[in-house]
Amino acid sequence: MRIIYIIVIIAVAMLQSAEVCGQSVPDSIAVCEPGDAPVVMDDVQEPALPSDASRLMTVEEITVAADTIISNYDSDWTDLSMQGKLSFDGLPMSVSVKVYMKRGESVILSARAPFLGEVARVEVDQDSITLINKHTRCYNVQPFAGLEVDRKAYLTDLQDILLGQVAFPGHGRLTSENAILSQWIALPTEEVLIYPSAALQTAGTEYGFVMDSSYWQLCSFVLMLQQAKVMVETKYVYGDKGWTLGLEISLPKKKMKGEVQLSYPDYEAAPLEFTAIGSKYRKVDFTQLMKF
Repeated sequence: MRIIYIIVIIAVAMLQSAEVCGQSVPDSIAVCEPGDAPVVMDDVQEPALPSDASRLMTVEEITVAADTIISNYDSDWTDLSMQGKLSFDGLPMSVSVKVYMKRGESVILSARAPFLGEVARVEVDQDSITLINKHTRCYNVQPFAGLEVDRKAYLTDLQDILLGQVAFPGHGRLTSENAILSQWIALPTEEVLIYPSAALQTAGTEYGFVMDSSYWQLCSFVLMLQQAKVMVETKYVYGDKGWTLGLEISLPKKKMKGEVQLSYPDYEAAPLEFTAIGSKYRKVDFTQLMKF
């Protein structure tokens, strides 16, 4: 699934060693094999759960929880921006960032360093993702050729997930109808694991959500690419004036972490424009691109 490239590459732009969320998603995110998650929860044979204190929620409980989550959606925005700070391994200092999103069309992340100005860009549209190292004037492009899906829908779902909302990649946000196409598992940590059914999964991947059961806010989103044995986890911590988005990438031989501290969205901010890449920039592979 090509959306993994979007999430992984954006994540790499935010890597660092600080842990963001107070707890991690349990190893048992795959509480059943893909395809076993039922449409009607009452008719399912109970799978192996993360612990004896965990339990499958009833349809009635799921309906109430889903209604609460849906009521917190902001469905009217067309574009927004957020500002903050990011840090990651290998960068000698924290950098300021601005994130601009146009719903279903683009995601642009701009990073600026003291005394150097803008040093990096991540630019995503419906056709490709472009990474730009402005310090060395290099770039790398990953096209989405061969992605036989509604690219606007996928990009919209990615934006919703980055904003801390429950969205099923390629299938849209959580609704009262698709809520029961998932297993909702109440965990002993006062959290709820949402594991989507096969109808909402994509071949070769697994993903799930962990929600705070007190406020029904998203705590973690986990995406696993089975063949490559890669797991990407985004973690969310909410404050009075802003929030923290943490990312962790687990590769077969390496684990990378990072965070970006952001203001809450500004819906009237000036947009960022895509970079005009001309003869002053040279195309390189990803390894070369990350050399500052």
